[in-house]
Amino acid sequence: MSPRVSIILVNYNGWKDTVECINSLNQINYSNYEIIVVDNASVGDDLLQFQNYEFSNVTFIKSAENLGFSGGNNLGIECALKSKSEYILLLNNDTVVQPDFLNIMVSKAEENSIGVVTPMIKYYDRKDTIWSAGGKISKIRASGFTYGFNKNESELNRDFYCTFASGCCMLIKSEVIKNVGMLDTGYFLYLEDTDYSFRIINAGYKIYYAASSTIYHKVTSTTSRDNKLLPLYYSVRNRLYFAKKNLGWLSIFSLSYLATAFLVKYLVYNFDNREYKKVLIRAFSDFYNNKFGKTDIFELKKTVK
Repeated sequence: MSPRVSIILVNYNGWKDTVECINSLNQINYSNYEIIVVDNASVGDDLLQFQNYEFSNVTFIKSAENLGFSGGNNLGIECALKSKSEYILLLNNDTVVQPDFLNIMVSKAEENSIGVVTPMIKYYDRKDTIWSAGGKISKIRASGFTYGFNKNESELNRDFYCTFASGCCMLIKSEVIKNVGMLDTGYFLYLEDTDYSFRIINAGYKIYYAASSTIYHKVTSTTSRDNKLLPLYYSVRNRLYFAKKNLGWLSIFSLSYLATAFLVKYLVYNFDNREYKKVLIRAFSDFYNNKFGKTDIFELKKTVK
């Protein structure tokens, strides 16, 4: 029998996307899987909406509060580990998948010491254009960067090892999670996949890009809809956090680079967009004061007025 896979979807005010994702998953030709939907304290009637559909292989978990991408996935991972799945797939709820995507990833993961497999992720509305095809971690820039961004699918149609897998779709061996641990909730949003990829590589596992496995992603359908300032805040603060946490003495160079880069952005935003300028100040301030995890969206809006 094929290895058991637990597929985790984190839902936040996006039940329509989640339903479309589940429907596509229920068309795959891999049989031994379950779907775990973590509702991350949606403010609407998402759970009631889900009741209108007959999903026989879906477990719904309701979080009492919004735990972010990392915390929401951790709830799902805890459930998956109890069911003794051999693989855990983190999958964005705003994706749809090809019928053979999971077969391909599992077959690659079964080879050697591959700990994580990531597919070719293409745009939902531009199905011949790549959004992510594996990637690498830059220690100086303190972030993960995808290969193939906005390139034609034909340009990265070969498999290879890499050092970064987007949290949009990561097939992870349960053994890896047991050895490396959960996602770091200090990030809340953004960079948690960079941190996790870094920890996985450092633990001696490999990350593999499987070009023939394909999914489609509705890019930034949730966070940017809620507040255009959140991606800027979390990406800046969390890059600083990643450098401090993971890079040891190299963090001196990384933090210097980031401070210089964001100073330039600050000067530009000073004349162009004062909201963005104030968010940069807030991100550096929270990093300096060791304030990580969730930042309240309304508090952040008050900051930039």
